[in-house]
Amino acid sequence: MRRALALPAAAATLATLVAAGCGTTGGTPTAASSPAQTTTSRAPFDGEVLADGEVVEVDKLDGVRLESPDDGRLRNYGVALEVLDSGTADVVDAGGDLAYGAADDATLLAFRLRVTPFAEELGEKVTATVSVDGRQRALPDFEYVVDTEGEDATVQYVVAVPNDRREVELELKYAGLAQHFDLLEGRRTGDAPDILYRSPDAPSVFVENLTPAKLALTDEDGEPGTYVLAVTRAELTYFTAELGDVPGADDKAWLVVTYEPSGEGSLDRTSEATGCVVPFAAFTLGDPAGGVYPVVDKHSTMELFDTAKSLVFEVPADLTAATLTLSTPGFSCRSGGIESPFTATGAAAVEMTLPED
Repeated sequence: MRRALALPAAAATLATLVAAGCGTTGGTPTAASSPAQTTTSRAPFDGEVLADGEVVEVDKLDGVRLESPDDGRLRNYGVALEVLDSGTADVVDAGGDLAYGAADDATLLAFRLRVTPFAEELGEKVTATVSVDGRQRALPDFEYVVDTEGEDATVQYVVAVPNDRREVELELKYAGLAQHFDLLEGRRTGDAPDILYRSPDAPSVFVENLTPAKLALTDEDGEPGTYVLAVTRAELTYFTAELGDVPGADDKAWLVVTYEPSGEGSLDRTSEATGCVVPFAAFTLGDPAGGVYPVVDKHSTMELFDTAKSLVFEVPADLTAATLTLSTPGFSCRSGGIESPFTATGAAAVEMTLPED
């Protein structure tokens, strides 16, 4: 934060005293001998005057009357931001012996944000700016605000805006996706992918630790076993985990299903379930409306001996219930350099219900 020399701001109104005492005639007050004189000029200010569009981070916002928007949410890749409140003032006591003022034909617009990161290294990916009539300035030190996953912070900013400003806009951007908030109108603007704002707290919704399902198997000797499908997390999100890719439309989302495989019977004796490579074509996702969605291979992983496998499906953003089904003639599993074939019968199905908000 830049440091500024400041003296306490004082507001004073100059007035001319009434020259003579007021008498009365017939109970009616007489007019003053000279009218009251007032001035609208600002009091002297010895702090730092911000240039139009200049934005600074502050420790406090004394002297500003703040109002909260109806919905201050702004979301993007791995981050939830909320505009808590905003307001204007000619002078802001920013704390730490700092005060900021605006030029004669301008004012200060102050706003507070609550920022929560849900991923690592967001400071290298997500940017936040404020623009005054189209001229953008980065929010100071925002990259540090989103530096620690899962740790939310409240930050405060002041930007100088001309009195005849037309637009003051906050932008949260990742790659080609920008989300906007009009600080003058107190509302989100522009295209807003549905899933980013479905949850009150985060840019995605999820469920965890679902009831496992089992696929019946037999090994090459006809010995029975099972492949256990234990879903640890199913998350509906707008961004893929590795590449940050977005779905084909704002009303679509990715359902990322992470599961940990295990084996019973002949599978447990012959190999570890993590050594089984199940073809992506064996998995489908269905919804109550009859929609059926295949695995998107590009964003899914089925690596040998990984303890967690990841399946990604492109689905409607308003999805609230789904069934993951595993059905295949069979697959091979590897252990100690030996590959063992297994024949599968029937199907394994995992039911999931996602939060609506």
